[in-house]
Amino acid sequence: MSLKKMVLDHIEVISFLGIGLIFWSSRLTKFKKKELKAKTKLQNSVATKTNEPVTLHPEVNLDLCVGCGSCTKACPEGDILQLVNNKATLVTPTKCVGHGQCEAICPMGALTLVFGTKTRGMDIPRVTSNYETNVPGVYIAGELGGTGLIRNAVKQGSLAANHALSNIKSGVTADYDLMIIGAGPAGIAAGLQAIKLNKKYYLIEQNSFGGTVYNFPRQKIVMSHPAELPLVGTMKFSTNKISKENLLSYWNQVRQNTGLKVKESCRFENFRTLPNGTFEVNTSMGIVTTKRLILALGVRGSPRRLGLPNEDLPKVTYNLIDAEQYTDRDIVVVGGGNAGVEAAQALAASKFYNRVHLLLRGASFDRCNEENQRKILNMEKNGLIKIWYNSSVEKIEEKTLQVKHEDHVVTLNNDFLFVFAGAEVPFKFLMSLGVAIDKKFGEGFSKPA
Repeated sequence: MSLKKMVLDHIEVISFLGIGLIFWSSRLTKFKKKELKAKTKLQNSVATKTNEPVTLHPEVNLDLCVGCGSCTKACPEGDILQLVNNKATLVTPTKCVGHGQCEAICPMGALTLVFGTKTRGMDIPRVTSNYETNVPGVYIAGELGGTGLIRNAVKQGSLAANHALSNIKSGVTADYDLMIIGAGPAGIAAGLQAIKLNKKYYLIEQNSFGGTVYNFPRQKIVMSHPAELPLVGTMKFSTNKISKENLLSYWNQVRQNTGLKVKESCRFENFRTLPNGTFEVNTSMGIVTTKRLILALGVRGSPRRLGLPNEDLPKVTYNLIDAEQYTDRDIVVVGGGNAGVEAAQALAASKFYNRVHLLLRGASFDRCNEENQRKILNMEKNGLIKIWYNSSVEKIEEKTLQVKHEDHVVTLNNDFLFVFAGAEVPFKFLMSLGVAIDKKFGEGFSKPA
């Protein structure tokens, strides 16, 4: 080998190593910047007291986590899970909605979905992994059981109905094999499962078909990942961002194609267990008997109120369906979660000429995803909305509101007050029916009874 060729070969090797060093140095720098950003978010969560998850969320076993980062990429809600010190960490815990994709994708089994934390308990109806309550034959699926995601609710409704209808004793008589309370995602799935098994069912909904989804604002994005419906299979859409209108249209098509029957404007009142193990169910349209019962109730039907005088004035409301009904008005929106922020965005759109104020109880958006935060902050920057941090309504008057802001009170002109302070979960009502409620401290779903 000539000296010239040896020199050229060495130069080539050195060049290759140099390029590799630059590449890995760049990757390391990028990783360090991302980790610094994650640490900053975690510190902000601690500082604003938003470091405690408020719903179903992943708990990380640090002994099993190898820092591969697969869970951080799987989360569809943004930078909720990030690597801190090479371990998966919930940096914005209150924004987690329990998708569960992080748990499913972790190759080491280091993540487990749990309710509550070691210090902050969460009330959950007692159910087995088949979603049967402590009252034999009565099941709870969907939002009422602590999981608000549509995809999870569909899965639970299907599994609950399958278990319920597969465990009916022969010789027992009733009007129906299965009664389903609520025609939201869980109730729809349960009804389809009953059709699939050729069982007699009765599905009621106190409002309109679609349940909670029907009452969402226009064009709200309600799903980002498809679910599996009995009889139908995978729900297929042309986009990953599925709006309320698209989903309701799809469900109505499914309803037509499968013959799913729903009794709308029919309110569930109570039930009692009969001596033969069936149930007598009271509704606003009469009494029926059923062998099995699924409570697929949403929790948004009973919004949490402010508890102030004059809260029954016509200008006070707890949901927004169509923002186009409000133009050139003085509007106050209470609530820093996704529902409140999305309502404020819709009402503050420039074409409506509304004067919108958004009141946040704390110093930050505690349960609002990053995209909604970015949008609302840009709207404030452009003068379309005024955000009041550390604020609350003190007094409701016919044309004004008294608002406590930090250590003083201000008067705001007000035509409409929208309150998005969460919902009153009907635990007392469930307990009156005999359903047990447990407080979970970082515990997962129950095992089969």
